[in-house]
Amino acid sequence: MKNALITGATSGIGASFARRLGKEKYNLYITGRRVEIIEKLACDLRKKYNIKVTVMLVDFTLPQEVDNFLKKIEMIPFDFLINNVGFGHKKKFFDDTYKKQNEMIEAHIISFCKITHLVSKNMIDNKRGNIINVSSLAGFSPTSFNHLYSATKSFIITFTESLHLELSSFGIRVQVLCPGFTRSDFHNSLDIKEKTFKNRGLIRWMDPDKVTTLSLKSLNKKGGLYIPGLSNKIIYIIVKILPKRLYYFLAKKIKI
Repeated sequence: MKNALITGATSGIGASFARRLGKEKYNLYITGRRVEIIEKLACDLRKKYNIKVTVMLVDFTLPQEVDNFLKKIEMIPFDFLINNVGFGHKKKFFDDTYKKQNEMIEAHIISFCKITHLVSKNMIDNKRGNIINVSSLAGFSPTSFNHLYSATKSFIITFTESLHLELSSFGIRVQVLCPGFTRSDFHNSLDIKEKTFKNRGLIRWMDPDKVTTLSLKSLNKKGGLYIPGLSNKIIYIIVKILPKRLYYFLAKKIKI
């Protein structure tokens, strides 16, 4: 059977990918930090799809935990990797300690790169595989309040597009998924007000299952950058073509 590693699989997009790949009969290795929730997901997947599901509790902000995790999976030949670890900070960069802010760099960049490096080496040897790295529309849109989130997600975009250019010659499909507004526990954990979840203008909230369906459909056709949803594609184009001075002026007006 095929093996898939999904990080950040407790809920939202990660859990949706787990259900989709479970349906396709992948043996799943899923990571998270909320024990009861991820264990329930694993139990449901085992019963529904009759597959092997291994839960691995990892805090990707802690280098030693990540290194221990890598030792446990280094001999497993993964056919699918989904890097979905992601979180936001409630405090702005200068209102917080650097130690706390650095957690995002550890999780979104350092741990992410370590996992990708390990898993892709086996894929190169086998000349096949699939990688989806989950970034965000925010990676194209710097703001005055989520400095490191936008910056680290921007890194994921550029890094993954570079992987796509290199690994496609080895038969490995690589996609950087950049969803926009997606209903998940991510926003609840930041105490974002309920009114923010309403559709208005170009803001169109998507369900995780819709995002993953579109992502996998696009991966089957091509790799590289993928932005799900028409409104998100329009936002991306607007951000790209706006003169920087105008963008900076508008970005300063955005509050959450």
